[in-house]
Amino acid sequence: MRVDIAASRWARLLVAGLFCAFLAACASPPPAPAPKAMSRIERIEAALRAMSFEKEEDGWYLSLPAPLIFPFDSDVLATDARDNLTRIALQLRELGIDRVMVRGHTDNVGAREYNLALSKRRADAVAAMLGEGGYPFDRIDSKGLGFSLPIADNATVEGRAKNRRVVIIVQIT
Repeated sequence: MRVDIAASRWARLLVAGLFCAFLAACASPPPAPAPKAMSRIERIEAALRAMSFEKEEDGWYLSLPAPLIFPFDSDVLATDARDNLTRIALQLRELGIDRVMVRGHTDNVGAREYNLALSKRRADAVAAMLGEGGYPFDRIDSKGLGFSLPIADNATVEGRAKNRRVVIIVQIT
């Protein structure tokens, strides 16, 4: 009989302990959900944002002001620009970007033909550096647009400076 009383007491303690554990589990918040895995597109977009690309209607744009990458009236890349373009080329290749478009732009000072040729030489110089930096040459499209697509007013010094640029454009598929 004594064994039955002791076993009964242990059974009641065990049930009471399990009941308390059950109540404690119900009172604690549910575990936090695991972070959602990013899709391939989300990873690429995050990387492009980190590289200072900006989302536009027809792709991701990285505008490189001409004074930062070229000396005045030149198509020879500055040393710092070469290093940055090499880094960009490697990152675009690692992201699996299918195609890169490089577009050269100028202000409207000077002859149209001269500006068109200068913008093309600058776009070609950036495209060549991307290729030398590791991005496949055959997947780079380079064009000079001269002063046909200004982003600012060419009537001001500041506006003309903004219009002198090379733009790297990528599209995600």
